[in-house]
Amino acid sequence: MSTKVETLEKPESETIVKAETEKETETGKKPAGIKRLLVVAGLAMAAALPIGVYPRVLQSEELHHSQDKAINSLPVVTTTSLKAADAVKDLKLPGSLEAVVEAELYARANGFIKQRYVDIGDKVSAGQLLADIETPEVNDSLEESKALVLTNIAGKATIQADIEQSEANYQKSLADLAQAKTTVAQRVHDENFALNTTKRWKKLAADGAVSLQDADEKETIYNTSVEATQAARDKVIAAQADVSAAKAHISADRARLTAASANIQAAQARTNRSTSEQSFQHVVAPFSGVITERSIDQGSLVASGTDSKVPLFKLERIDTLKVYVDVPQYSSSAVKTGQAVSIAIREFPGRLFRGKVARTSVSLDATARTMKTEIHIANPGLALAPGMFGEVKFTVPRSKNIYLIPSSALVIRSEGPQVVVLDGEKIAYKKVQLGDDLGKEVEIISGLSGKEKLVDNPSDTLRDGTKVASLK
Repeated sequence: MSTKVETLEKPESETIVKAETEKETETGKKPAGIKRLLVVAGLAMAAALPIGVYPRVLQSEELHHSQDKAINSLPVVTTTSLKAADAVKDLKLPGSLEAVVEAELYARANGFIKQRYVDIGDKVSAGQLLADIETPEVNDSLEESKALVLTNIAGKATIQADIEQSEANYQKSLADLAQAKTTVAQRVHDENFALNTTKRWKKLAADGAVSLQDADEKETIYNTSVEATQAARDKVIAAQADVSAAKAHISADRARLTAASANIQAAQARTNRSTSEQSFQHVVAPFSGVITERSIDQGSLVASGTDSKVPLFKLERIDTLKVYVDVPQYSSSAVKTGQAVSIAIREFPGRLFRGKVARTSVSLDATARTMKTEIHIANPGLALAPGMFGEVKFTVPRSKNIYLIPSSALVIRSEGPQVVVLDGEKIAYKKVQLGDDLGKEVEIISGLSGKEKLVDNPSDTLRDGTKVASLK
């Protein structure tokens, strides 16, 4: 029996299976033919499987490609989380070291330097002699003022004697006045008696009891009494004038005495001033410290006060140093007198010097909004020197709800500082209030709750409500 293979209408696999089946039927080997048939059928199914699966694979790949294309079309952003700030923070402020006490020493008298005893770098104690000044004019002025005092004292003694004589004359004038008044009283009494007698004798003479001659004698006695009374009254007037004159002399002498006393005081004051100026010949240290400047030598001409414009010496006390810093307003309330601070100096790496807040200005500068603060630093080994630059570190408490964000997440615009917050798939700009700039991080005082996700390094093209793809 011949094998028929149909190759035009049926697939090749079916032709092979059929041919094999017919061959096996003719040869009578049925089990081996079935085995081959199963193999062929498996091959056919394997060949048909890609035909059905391939379209699905293509469809899936197209879907993923469309999704990737949609994702890639959105702006891609990187997010970061903010964190709560610590309860305390370090406030670092620059400052320059100064001597706790310094003074420029000037001459107090005109003259020239007789001797100089110290030089720059010398340590001196309070009251130590630094230089001597020769002052001949001051010496002459002192002698002149002393002589003037003696002259005025002698003049005062003379005036005092004149006052005593004037007071004696005044007392005598008072006594003469009293005597004159007594005499006037006696004369008035005699005059009245003579008047009464004259009247009585005239009446008697008219009655013929006495002679007219006797009556005339009594009238003559009366007239003499009148003249005597008038003379006594004139003496009273003269005595009163003498009293007034003596009293005027006393007043004048006392005025002279007052002037003399004033002259003595003026001369004594001049003497004291000259004596003080003479003491200024010795230039002494007002406090213990180090001579940091010296502008004189032996024989140098110096002028009194600041007229010379150049000090003899500059003295600084450096066992304690001070530094002034300007504390910003947001930390000013945390800085208190007596608060401990540390100072770092670049020339002493790894070493911190301890100090304390000595005082504050209390009020803030209206322009800079800072509070001037003075800090004292102990310098027992004199390792530090005035003029050094350092960084003062305060440890101050932070307010609650202060957050830290990366500096790269901050956006500065004309409206003020902002951050970009990721809300689901969209972004939103939020205004924030800044605290300290810590370099890589920035303090946020208000504007955030602490749960937001922020966009790091936001692009300028991002707008409110823009959908973005986030890289986590």
